[in-house]
Amino acid sequence: MAINQNTTHDDSSSLQGGSASSSDSAHTLWKLLEHLLESIKNGNLSRPSEEEYQKICEYIVVLLAADQRDSIRKNNIRNVRLLADAITKQLQQLVEQKAYRELVKDCLEKLYAADALSSQKFPSPFTTIMLALMEPKQGAAWICSKNVSDEHIKKILTVFIDWLCTINFAPNLNVWIVQMVEGLLTKGKTNCVLNLRKEKLKQCKELMLLPHYQQQLAPVISCLESVEDLQPLDDGRLDYNYAESYDGSLETDASLIRSNARVGLVNLGNTCYMNSVVQALAMTKQFCTEVLMKQIDAPPFSEIQQLLALLIHSRRPELTPRAVLATTRPPGFAPGYQQDSSEFLSYLLDRLHEQEKKLLLVGSGDGGGGAAGSSNKTLVQKTFEGQLSVGCRCTVCNITNHTIEAFRSLDLAFPDDNTMTANGDGTHSVQKLLDFYCSSEKLAGENQYFCDRCQHLRDCERSVTVTVPPQNLILTIKHFRYDQSRQLRAKLMNKILHNENISLVVTDSDGHQRQLHYRNYAVVVHYGTSMDSGHYYTYAQDGTGTWFKFNDNYVTECTTVELQKLPTPNTPYILFYQLVVDGNGSSQAIRGEVAASEEAALDPSGYETFPALNELPSRLQEFVRDDNLLYHREVQEQRDKKASKMPLLSLGSGGGNRRPSDDYDDPPPSSCGSKWLPSSNNFIF
Repeated sequence: MAINQNTTHDDSSSLQGGSASSSDSAHTLWKLLEHLLESIKNGNLSRPSEEEYQKICEYIVVLLAADQRDSIRKNNIRNVRLLADAITKQLQQLVEQKAYRELVKDCLEKLYAADALSSQKFPSPFTTIMLALMEPKQGAAWICSKNVSDEHIKKILTVFIDWLCTINFAPNLNVWIVQMVEGLLTKGKTNCVLNLRKEKLKQCKELMLLPHYQQQLAPVISCLESVEDLQPLDDGRLDYNYAESYDGSLETDASLIRSNARVGLVNLGNTCYMNSVVQALAMTKQFCTEVLMKQIDAPPFSEIQQLLALLIHSRRPELTPRAVLATTRPPGFAPGYQQDSSEFLSYLLDRLHEQEKKLLLVGSGDGGGGAAGSSNKTLVQKTFEGQLSVGCRCTVCNITNHTIEAFRSLDLAFPDDNTMTANGDGTHSVQKLLDFYCSSEKLAGENQYFCDRCQHLRDCERSVTVTVPPQNLILTIKHFRYDQSRQLRAKLMNKILHNENISLVVTDSDGHQRQLHYRNYAVVVHYGTSMDSGHYYTYAQDGTGTWFKFNDNYVTECTTVELQKLPTPNTPYILFYQLVVDGNGSSQAIRGEVAASEEAALDPSGYETFPALNELPSRLQEFVRDDNLLYHREVQEQRDKKASKMPLLSLGSGGGNRRPSDDYDDPPPSSCGSKWLPSSNNFIF
């Protein structure tokens, strides 16, 4: 980046004239960089030795970090800004030279470890120039990777925010702060973030009343407010219970506090069938991760992506899923009428499968980074699909015909008698119903089977075996049967014993059997006496192991005890189970050996948590952050309307539109008199 000589000369005059009242050390740095660039331009400076290079870095750090609290005053901000811009341009030119390509990184490394920065002083805002020249995500990750205490990191963030609230020369400083906060949360350093929020959120909110600071501070405030619900637990998990509300100068209205334990979904007119299924899918960690990581930006995929991203990372208590409803409502599902949640689930998964399948066929689909050997499978296949072998043995010729069928859900029917109930009291366990599904049955009378060999309808024995197990097993309990007399699907009120853990016997093509174990993580419950009426809601477990009850837009924390004691007419309808492997990463073989590659394909350990916000594709990150910022503004507007007793803060009589250069005429409020920078701060890198 070349600087025009005339421009440089004009800037030099201005900087020389303002040097006495601005920063001597910053001006010295400007002269040093000017000398290095001039020497390079004239060819008088060869590549510095390692010792010379290190001395240059050390000198730059000393000049950048010098305490200039007393030299930056209200009437001199323009000159200071001009000097900072000139230094930034010089550094940009210098790092374009091969010999100084790593200058910014090396200076930050020294700045991080500089003993001078551990003293009780507020480091110069000129230090932010280095932050402006480095990509925030990489820099924040580098700082968070350092093996230092939480207090150490908090001091860095404290000074970053102080710079943001006073004067800084890095337009991306707010991005640095957000990236560091998210990095700390990802590493489980919740206490550090909560303490930072407690100390600095009030300062940021007060300055939001001044136009100059709004654009820079809004993302930081939104980020800090997003951790208000996080409470550290002894085992390092995050609890979503609401933390004590912030007691700042703007009194928080209790009606604006997020009352939900997690994000709910607004009922758009008998759309509980959709809300209940979406919440269960959102708690399916593999499905959620696969969907969010796909580079598919077309409906209905894009709408599902955005809704899932918000269900995990939104600050809103509830969302209105109109876009998802508009693009995923099955044909025949009339608006405003109660529908079957199982039918909706089947249709939704089929739509997503077919959309991704088309992209895979044209060679542009798998943006999710699937494992080798599975790139030709859609995320729905990888997440929920298994295979069955259905055998029919003719009782006359004794020939068995096998057909292979793919499945995404097993429909479990009740036996005609109580011989397979759990306790002989009419209560059916999920495990017993699954065993009944896989047991042999005789087909006779109206259910006779057409034998290809006999060429006649014959009685037969039908058997079902699972040959390929799914990573996530969906079980639908067939509570509904068509009532001819009433001409509607009536509901069977059989009691269900909810099994948190079930087992499934899998038989491969060679007859080898193994027993797999699944753990329940979500249940869609139906309340009512028929499928055409009633209500659906969901119990589900999130990434921390905590159970929640999702009742449309109302979400509360609960336990599985509540699920076990559902009163009539509440009945479990759709149950979601995740594959569990033992400590050795393998299942239990009943007969024969199981190939290691097959076991590896069944290992669900890569989906133990939900993706962090900074792990999502950039367009989804931006979408979530924009919506959180919008929500923050909406809440602030509501609070302002209710704060009628608060006196308005006079912002001066200037009003009207302001040029960016005029912003520096308004220093932030302070109790320090004419010295508007903080008198002391502990800044340790």
